[in-house]
Amino acid sequence: MSTLNLRLAWRNLWRHPQRTLLMIVVVAFGSLVILIMWGITDGFFGSMSRAQVMQNQGSFQLREVGYADDPIPENGLTPPQIGTSMAILSQLHVSAASPRLETLGMLRSAYGTDGVAIRGVDPVNEQLVTTLQNTLTAGRYLAGRGEILLSVETATRLDVRLGERVVLLAQGKDGTTSQAFVAVGFFSSALADLNRTVLISIDDARVLAGWDGATAIAVSLPAGTSAAGVIGRVRERIGAGIEVADYYDLNPMVRLIIQGSVIKMLPFVIMISLLVGFGVANTTFYSVLERTREFGMMAAVGMSRRQLAWVVLLESIFVSAIGFIAGGSIGYVGLVYLSRVGLDFGRLLGSFAGELGMPAVIYASTSGWYWVAAFSVVVFTALVAAWYPARRVNRLEPVTAIREG
Repeated sequence: MSTLNLRLAWRNLWRHPQRTLLMIVVVAFGSLVILIMWGITDGFFGSMSRAQVMQNQGSFQLREVGYADDPIPENGLTPPQIGTSMAILSQLHVSAASPRLETLGMLRSAYGTDGVAIRGVDPVNEQLVTTLQNTLTAGRYLAGRGEILLSVETATRLDVRLGERVVLLAQGKDGTTSQAFVAVGFFSSALADLNRTVLISIDDARVLAGWDGATAIAVSLPAGTSAAGVIGRVRERIGAGIEVADYYDLNPMVRLIIQGSVIKMLPFVIMISLLVGFGVANTTFYSVLERTREFGMMAAVGMSRRQLAWVVLLESIFVSAIGFIAGGSIGYVGLVYLSRVGLDFGRLLGSFAGELGMPAVIYASTSGWYWVAAFSVVVFTALVAAWYPARRVNRLEPVTAIREG
């Protein structure tokens, strides 16, 4: 390949600007769609996991082995296990750890009764693990015993106001237990399971459940820390009978959704690739047919067929590069915008979003790897599409080409 080939390829492109612009638009469209699609898809799962991690579950949790199969307080962690686990976590690179005791119960107000999940937490440490306190719409966070935190949805359904008394009923070891609480704050969350949860002091929860331990220890990690690395070190040090549950263990449905989404994305990527390939191949092949006589004359004056084939390939490379830069730039700017403003799916998905643990607003993900992925798919497809026209040029006989042209 020489500079002559480069000049010829570039000149040939702009001899027919409309045709060249058409190919550039096709490549740019493919690059744009693939880039946006991957960014929004990753952003969807990223937004979903961040909402669960930051507001609800923490980065990971420690649980008694088998608790997930029968989640009752008696199958939770014992006080000695809690002490051992907290000591191990204090030696590792974690931000905070907070024991929890969760059980099911009934919440009764002066105007109705509803089933809820009861979560007993340490009022101080829990605020270091999750950011639920940042979603308060009224009142304050828990400060001690005898207080309860409700979601706005639950408070509205049972017509509970700040400062009013409500009663929690739960199944303890010796039968049904109950205790009165004062509503000190309301929070608002897009997570459906969190909206059905009430928060009380872990000491009150232990009295209600008749269990002195905890059902889990929620752990948060500093920003930028690899959860997989810390989880691996915890698993090496933790004693028998305790399991470390990561995000996918706590949300098994999400793993299936991600796997299904990747499979469903492949046909879409293939379709876009075929669209780009067909547009480039069709236009390039027509251009080659149109210039058959010209190629024959160039071969007759001494230009090798291999050089002619390179000219055709270079034309496709130029078109793909220009199209990718244009489409990729627009697509990446769009992703940056969506990563800051977000897409509001609240009205579109309604309560279904909360069932998935998905926040109402989805923020796109921005990564340089999307450029690499889009470049690989689009440019590779365009070059493959240009292979047949280049092969045809490579087989031209000068005399026959001049006569056919």
